[in-house]
Amino acid sequence: MSLDMLGHIDDVFRSVQTAQRSSVTGSYVDGKWVTAPSVISNHTVTLQPVTLRDLDNINFGGERINDTRKVYVNDGNLFSISPSDTWEFSGIDGTFKTIGIDNRASRNYCKLIVVKNDD
Repeated sequence: MSLDMLGHIDDVFRSVQTAQRSSVTGSYVDGKWVTAPSVISNHTVTLQPVTLRDLDNINFGGERINDTRKVYVNDGNLFSISPSDTWEFSGIDGTFKTIGIDNRASRNYCKLIVVKNDD
């Protein structure tokens, strides 16, 4: 029997609603590139602080980072989550981009590390 993480998140942790914005590719129309609109999916996620060990392993590439968090996705279609997605959390201002992902959709487990740039 394989490990299944569904149901391991309880009410002790703070869960919030989020909007996942997936960038989809566009296509050429009459010789011009037309970007397709973003696809938005809603999820319930658990937010956790990032540890110092996690920060040591992250390469920000000279970007000014304002906020860094670990996100555990509790529900929804985990197969649709990709590293190019951006996230908006209810009750938190700004848009976060994904810089790290551990997505094991077949085991109902998805952990993300997201950052919000200093505008």
